[in-house]
Amino acid sequence: MDSSGGDPYRSHLAGDGEKDTVWRHGAPPTYDAVNALFEAERTQEWPAGSLEEVVQNAVKTWEMELSHKARLSDFKSVSPGRFTLSVNGGRARGGEETLAAGSYNALLAGSPLLAAAGAYDAAAETFASSHDLFRAAFPRGFAWEVLRVYSGPPVIAFKFRHWGHKEGPYKGRAATGEKVEFLGVAVLKVDEQLRAEDVEVYYDPGELFGGLLKGPKVASSEEDRGEVALAERLGEAATLSASGADPPPGDCPFLSSGKPE
Repeated sequence: MDSSGGDPYRSHLAGDGEKDTVWRHGAPPTYDAVNALFEAERTQEWPAGSLEEVVQNAVKTWEMELSHKARLSDFKSVSPGRFTLSVNGGRARGGEETLAAGSYNALLAGSPLLAAAGAYDAAAETFASSHDLFRAAFPRGFAWEVLRVYSGPPVIAFKFRHWGHKEGPYKGRAATGEKVEFLGVAVLKVDEQLRAEDVEVYYDPGELFGGLLKGPKVASSEEDRGEVALAERLGEAATLSASGADPPPGDCPFLSSGKPE
C-alpha cells in the first residue's frame, strides 16, 4: 500500500501504517517547496528503481521521520533498538538520543570550533530552536541528493550533496541570496528490510558555515542597531576621508569639527 501521501521521494507519511503515529506538529509534513528546489537544481536524476534512487529516498524518509515523528516507535526507516548515528568519527548516539537532540544538533555536535566562532553551539540549541534557525535561513528548504553510491546493502557507502539558498538571516547575519552547499560521504548499515542500523556521516562543517556566516550584521536590539549605524557612519566617513571630501556637519561626532557632545 502506498504510504507516501503523494510525496514522490518519501514513504511512511500516510496510510494504515501511520494511523497511530504521533506527529511532532500534529500532522504529517509537506515538502512541496524543498521538492521544487531539489527538482530544479539537482545534479543527478536517477532511474526509477536504481540503487541510487532507493538510497536517496530512504535517507529522505529517515530525515522526515527524525524531524517530524515524536516517538521512535513510529519510525519505519530504522531497525528498532539497533540504530546509531555518528558524525566525523565522533561518539555514536542511539535512536532515542538522536531523536531528542534533532537532526541539526546530532550532525553539528562535537565541534567546539563552531561554538567558539559563533557559528553554531549544539549545547545551547534545542530541537525546536535548531530547526527554526535553518528554516529562517533557507525559506525554500535545505535540499539533499545522492551523488554516487559506492556499494550496495548491507553496507551502503555513498556521496551526497546538501544545499539551499540563504534567503533569510542566520545568527545575526542578513540574507545574501547565495547558494550554500556542502558535500559529504556516509556509510549506512541496513538490515534485510533496508532499515538503518548504523549511520556514519563525514563532512566539513566549514563548507556550510562559510556561506551561512556571510552577509551584513542584522540589528536585533536597540544597542545592536546603534552599533550597526555607528559602523556604517564610520565607514562612510572613512570613504570621504580617503577621497579628500569634508564630512557633513555632525555626521560622525568622532571625525567632525567642533566639541564632542
